[in-house]
Amino acid sequence: MSINWFRHIRGLIRRWYRKNFHKDWKVVEHGLDFFQEFADIYNDTINDLETAERFFKDFMEQTKGWVIVDFLDTDNWDCIRKVEVDKQNGLIWFYWQIPSGDPLEEKIRKMVFPLGYYGMCLKFDNVRFLEGKRNRCFGIVVNGYTIREKNIKGFAKNGGWIIQGIDNASSFFSTSVVREKGGVFQHWRFINTPISSFWIIPKCMNVHPQDSEKLLYMFGVEKCEKELKVALDKTRGVDKLGKEEQRKEIKTAAHDMRTVAESLFKLIMCFNQEEYQYKVSNYDDLTLGNLTGPLKKTIYREDFEQKRIDEIPRLANDLSHDSGNPVDFKDLGTLFMDIIYFVSDFKLSIKKKGNEIITTHSDMPLPHDFVKEKYKDFCFIDEINDTVHKNDGKISFKIETQIGTFINVFGKKGVEVLCKDGYIRNSKEEGIEPLKIWDRDEVIALLDKMYQKVISICDTNGYDTETYSLGISFEAKLQKEGVPSHLFTESEIETLMRNADDEYNNKLVIDEDGYAHIVQNPKQGFLYPVSQET
Repeated sequence: MSINWFRHIRGLIRRWYRKNFHKDWKVVEHGLDFFQEFADIYNDTINDLETAERFFKDFMEQTKGWVIVDFLDTDNWDCIRKVEVDKQNGLIWFYWQIPSGDPLEEKIRKMVFPLGYYGMCLKFDNVRFLEGKRNRCFGIVVNGYTIREKNIKGFAKNGGWIIQGIDNASSFFSTSVVREKGGVFQHWRFINTPISSFWIIPKCMNVHPQDSEKLLYMFGVEKCEKELKVALDKTRGVDKLGKEEQRKEIKTAAHDMRTVAESLFKLIMCFNQEEYQYKVSNYDDLTLGNLTGPLKKTIYREDFEQKRIDEIPRLANDLSHDSGNPVDFKDLGTLFMDIIYFVSDFKLSIKKKGNEIITTHSDMPLPHDFVKEKYKDFCFIDEINDTVHKNDGKISFKIETQIGTFINVFGKKGVEVLCKDGYIRNSKEEGIEPLKIWDRDEVIALLDKMYQKVISICDTNGYDTETYSLGISFEAKLQKEGVPSHLFTESEIETLMRNADDEYNNKLVIDEDGYAHIVQNPKQGFLYPVSQET
């Protein structure tokens, strides 16, 4: 019996056991168990659309769609309402919002979501079940192929729909379409790149959207790294072959490496799109030549980086095309090392996102290890006393601390929280009393003061805080404590949205009293009970 069949049977037994002995399990609280069940039954990867259709039907029956969908742009859904598979065109349609059938609920919902249907569509490639510690499945990535704009228009018009609006400039990896038929309007996000731009995770994971974004990028770059090493491994023993066979194997490996380099540089451009606003028409029109120029002007400005980034297309062309130049295995090794440098550099950039460092030389030591060792000795009681005054309200915040530059996916060991006595303690410790802050402005001010306090401590102890990141971050977690005194109206939201300055990224939020606001710092949207897309 193969390991795949063993896993499949194990998954079926797991499901039978859950349904017979854990009938009280709910997908919200026990989502990781449900996801592991799917990973066992369907194995690591689904590559054909027919199996994918069967999986998503099973997925919706078991979970009722009560999961989180996180996107690369830190947007997210709190559920999936429906999944449809179009076998003829190889498409999967995911619905986030569909009419509820309740007139009152629809009236309230349309104040924020004016159209009847919202969702996304992709041209199916595969489904991957991601495994973390102890080989436990913690997420599902759905990958698609690139879709050109003309094809998007064709797909959107199928069935007699009329396109009322199309936006291909707001996102690097998707195109938004509003279509109408018989007075019914739908808003669709067409995923138009093969970049793994969203994943499905259990609600119980409680992953912050910024961390989710980092995990998706890490998944993408590790895929590039794996494919790069596979290309090199194919040339093992090539020295024992005849000259013509050597040439053929090296050309094949070089072509595969070139493809990896293109995928990697597109991923890097997507990662830096918000800062540099790269001009992109169709994803599959971008070649190495289109990619290396903008990246040299913006990100890779050091001489040695520019030489390497120029060397990649030159070597890839000489090795994979019939250039007339001799094919040397050493050149393939150089090409591999050039690409692997940018893989490693990009992985480091992902881990540092949100906590960036300045890449300059310094003779002073890095503060990371010092902070990791001493952070539980830091006392913020003076900052708390100076800042926190309000003692009740309709929302509260606790402050969680992340040590290092990446996240603990499963959080089994608890989280580090700021306590009333001013010290940071683990939430699993007995007798701790986490601090509650009852005011949004107070928590913003306290976060800044805590960060400045850590800088001061590090500076006093001789660590370089100007060049290097601290290795610690603080994040406010919101808790709803009361009910709103006001229900926002459609006219209030319309006025806000019409008056918003389109030169900025605007996010619609609802505060704890039920009033709508426009904020222009998307990260602050998470300090409100309700926040919508940027």
